[in-house]
Amino acid sequence: MQITFSQVRNFIWNYLRQKPWWLAGVLLFLVLQTGAEIIMPQLFGKFADTLAEFAGNPTAGLPEIWQILVAIGVTGILYWIFEKGKNIFWDWRWLPMLQKIQQDAFYKVQRFSTDWHVNSFAGATVRKITRGVWAANSFVDQFVFTFAPLSILILGMIGVMFWRWQLIGLILAIGVLIYTIFSIWIVRNFIAPRARAATRTDTKIGAVLADSVSCNSTVKIFGRENFEDKVFERVSAKWRYRHWRLWLSFNLTDIFQAFLMTAFKFGLLIPVVIFWAKGLATVGDAVFVLASYNLISSHLRHIGERIREVQKSANEMEDIVEFSLMPFNVDDARAAKDLVVKKGEIEFRQVDFHYKNQKSAIFHKLNLKIAASEKIAVVGRSGGGKTSFVKLLQRLYNLDTGKILIDGQDIAKVTQKSLRRAIGMVPQDPILFHRTIAQNIAYGQPKASPQEIRAVAKLAHADEFISNLPKKYETLVGERGIKLSGGERQRVAIARAMLADTPILILDEATSSLDSESEKLIQDALENLMRGKTVIVVAHRLSTIKSANRILVFEKGRIVEEGRHLGLLKKENGIYRKLFELQAGGFIAE
Repeated sequence: MQITFSQVRNFIWNYLRQKPWWLAGVLLFLVLQTGAEIIMPQLFGKFADTLAEFAGNPTAGLPEIWQILVAIGVTGILYWIFEKGKNIFWDWRWLPMLQKIQQDAFYKVQRFSTDWHVNSFAGATVRKITRGVWAANSFVDQFVFTFAPLSILILGMIGVMFWRWQLIGLILAIGVLIYTIFSIWIVRNFIAPRARAATRTDTKIGAVLADSVSCNSTVKIFGRENFEDKVFERVSAKWRYRHWRLWLSFNLTDIFQAFLMTAFKFGLLIPVVIFWAKGLATVGDAVFVLASYNLISSHLRHIGERIREVQKSANEMEDIVEFSLMPFNVDDARAAKDLVVKKGEIEFRQVDFHYKNQKSAIFHKLNLKIAASEKIAVVGRSGGGKTSFVKLLQRLYNLDTGKILIDGQDIAKVTQKSLRRAIGMVPQDPILFHRTIAQNIAYGQPKASPQEIRAVAKLAHADEFISNLPKKYETLVGERGIKLSGGERQRVAIARAMLADTPILILDEATSSLDSESEKLIQDALENLMRGKTVIVVAHRLSTIKSANRILVFEKGRIVEEGRHLGLLKKENGIYRKLFELQAGGFIAE
């Protein structure tokens, strides 16, 4: 999606317009601040004229000169009071808005579909949000602290100039117009494409860094540090080249703008000299024009840089603006109600599904009923549809056609939050937050007491290793739980599922990372966990499916065999039997 400047502007305006009274207050401060600036050149001109008038009799002119000096001092003080008052008033409400922009971006990303997250770099996404928030701050700052006061100042100065000398006022208006149009044109057509390209490489830098750092253990296993260095070097070289082109364009633009400013200066001063030579202007008038030029040029000198900064900020905001405009893909239906699970019956009714990047369907007219409290085992070769079956039940993807019902309720018409809170899961490779062990166990029940947390940890045989840690349940587990072994992570995940106590439970080979002794202990805990629940076991090991009420054998998205363990073993040339015969040490081939 190509985001336009107008979309970026509208994105910011949607936040700003929520506080009209605040914007009115900021505008009032700007007018007062700029008014003080406009008065200052006139006071300088009057000061020069007064000095010239009383050059032969300084003592007589002292009272008037002191009055002018006091006026200059008071005006200067008022200017700073109005400017700092504006800054404080602005920051008071702008920081909460920045926080809201940040939170809204996070809200959207959290709710994007699994498919979106699978195809996005986590590091790049983090970079887009953090960079976009600060870009929003820079974008708005240019308008509030540069363009708005400059516009008021120029309009005020042009008005004053027209009142005193129409010709000079006209030259001032034309000069400002030409300089502004040139600055905008060169930024939009020359700098913007380079800024956009530089932003993309900046995102790529974040993605490559996050990918390599998060996989550092794999890098070390294979001794591939030099290879990763070269990968990063290639991306970094592109980043350097694109930023060099961007910065070069900045400097070339400055040269052209300096030429325009010089022409602008002479365009104002030459008529003043001519007027002075003809006796139509005083020394004070010349000082007034010169002071006015210096005042305007001090703002205009940086307008090209500010326009470039606005464009650069707009480019850096494109990602979070795109987030705001993107659909969730998997979204709650209008008037969606919470799922109410009393029994735990599951039904797949005429389900068709295919992934967007695949032409062939995973499921076609899939029909399946799972009774309440029934324990189902799902087996089959890789690519048969086992994982997709579980993901569709969790509504991580939308169906092409058909329905999935839980206790007669279409899961597409209930809130995703209530659906997923009704389905517990222990994955084969559990992911933990870089938080304490207690926080990870209580993730599904954050109000659980320490006693409840420890009780489920004991049932999952996690309390044994946790109690030996220096900080016990307050131990931080590291990013994705890296400080714990695979078996320890799995025990924490089992304890987490136990505490959540959901009516439907999915086990994706929940004991695969455990040694044989621990597995026997946890099997008892899992039996307690599964009691009274509807359970789906994605099975790879024999020990997890022998007691299943029913085994479903998936092949190319179809249920080709169905029955209990012993019954399926009796089928000659049966797929389940072949899988069983290929097992080694309790594993069933995938």
